[in-house]
Amino acid sequence: MTSWRLRTIQDICTVFDGPHATPVKTETGPWFLSISSLVNGRLTLAESAHVSDADFAKWTRRVTPQAGDLLFSYETRLGDAALMPPGLKACLGRRMGLLRPKLDQVDPRFLLYSYLGPEFQHEIATRAIHGATVDRIPLAELPKWRMRLPALPEQQAIAEVLGALDDKIAVNERIAETAAQLADALYIRESSSAQGWVGVTLSETARWFSGGTPKTSEPNYWGGGIPWISAASLKSPWIDDSDRKVTPEGAANGTRLVPEGSIIFVVRGMSLTSEFRVGLTQRKVAFGQDCKALIPRAGINPATLFLAIKSMTPEILGYVDLAGHGTGRLATDRIANLSVKLPTDSAAADFAQSVVPLIERASATKRENRTLAALRDTLLPQLVTGKLRIKDAERAVEDAV
Repeated sequence: MTSWRLRTIQDICTVFDGPHATPVKTETGPWFLSISSLVNGRLTLAESAHVSDADFAKWTRRVTPQAGDLLFSYETRLGDAALMPPGLKACLGRRMGLLRPKLDQVDPRFLLYSYLGPEFQHEIATRAIHGATVDRIPLAELPKWRMRLPALPEQQAIAEVLGALDDKIAVNERIAETAAQLADALYIRESSSAQGWVGVTLSETARWFSGGTPKTSEPNYWGGGIPWISAASLKSPWIDDSDRKVTPEGAANGTRLVPEGSIIFVVRGMSLTSEFRVGLTQRKVAFGQDCKALIPRAGINPATLFLAIKSMTPEILGYVDLAGHGTGRLATDRIANLSVKLPTDSAAADFAQSVVPLIERASATKRENRTLAALRDTLLPQLVTGKLRIKDAERAVEDAV
């Protein structure tokens, strides 16, 4: 630790923030980055919108984000951050700040990992202003905050170790996305042909089940090994894990178990603009009352039925019954009468043989990513505080990737 020393943010970075307003959103054009784009230390654009070129010029008068800048939230979601990737034309949204690293003082990737590390997260927690409605980082004071840094070569070595894990995670995500897209495209192509495919109502394809929640005040029901799937946890189409898990006793009291190969989708808290969240279970799971589960009937391949239901997303979202606050639930009795196209016996086996390996590949890479992310999250606080030798971390990473 003798080679590590505290530096102020203004010693190693220049601090910027974006306009305190929101432009008119467009369907195309430069990206308008929002704080919801900061996910697990990376920039994802799924929740970001676009702006016109004219508004882009206005919104970049203070600063135009460039590759290697650290993007961070200075209100509400404090502690979230990501690096600006190369080749992206974007402007800062509301509540977004930017640290531009001085490259002779700090490595951009190390800056990100240190920002996400325990020491600087503690700095944020203790020095943030806690308001009645939102918490915020005082940008005028941020340049005086401090961060512990080693010499630049050691920063680069630490960033390389942790970056190897993040790079592998990014590659896996692209593989999973490509495999899923190929499976969807195969379904659309094959189901559009007249031969060997027939229309079947969803009610005929599967047994339908409702879920539930075991009593949360009963400790014997929770903390087991059975994933409990809710609307909040159904974030991936390949369902095999959840932050909340139930015990066998909990599974028998207030919820329902469904086997591998079941299809689960969200039915509550929907709006007309909601994403239709649906997944295929990769193991036995329990699920809550805000979801429905379908167990395919004999002779119907689960992966094929899953793709058939996904292909009906626009029609399914049309059956959202809105409540008074703009959200509601899917009318499952009406969804049950929707017709989906499935292959007949002669075509079913051939189609399953084509798509099942794609789905298995996508699911496997997602599982691997959880392992890699867990390793990164274990190594990061040890490395960015100098408590773990780089050589020891390199061995752990080599074994993982």
